[in-house]
Amino acid sequence: MNTNINRGLDHFNNLSGDYGAKALAPIKEHFPELAEFIMGNAYGDIFQRTTIGSDWKEIAVISSLITMGQYEQLGVHYVMALRVGMTVDQLKGILLHLVPVIGAPRVISAFNVLLDTLEEIR
Repeated sequence: MNTNINRGLDHFNNLSGDYGAKALAPIKEHFPELAEFIMGNAYGDIFQRTTIGSDWKEIAVISSLITMGQYEQLGVHYVMALRVGMTVDQLKGILLHLVPVIGAPRVISAFNVLLDTLEEIR
C-alpha cells in the first residue's frame, strides 16, 4: 500500500475507532479500490491538511451529507466529531442551523441517525 493510503487508514482509525472499522469493512472486502481511493485521497491527503481544524472539517462533512440526503455515512462522522472534541449539543446545534436552509424532514432523519449512533457507541 502506498504511504497516503496507510496514513489515511491510520487517521481514519484514530478518528472513528471500532465504529468506523465496522462501517469500512464491507467496502474494503467487496470494493477495495474504493476503500483505497477514500483512504488515500480523503483521509491520507485532504483530511490531513491543517487549513481548518478537525471540528470544522466534521461540520462541513456532516452538513454536506445531510444536505445531500446521504445519511448512511453520518454515524461515522458523528463519531469522528465527538472524538475531535465536539459535544452532542454542538451536533444538535449544527442540525438546528440546517433546518431553515434544507428543511425539517432531512434534519429529523439526521437527528435519528445521531440518536442511533449515540445508542450504538454507549
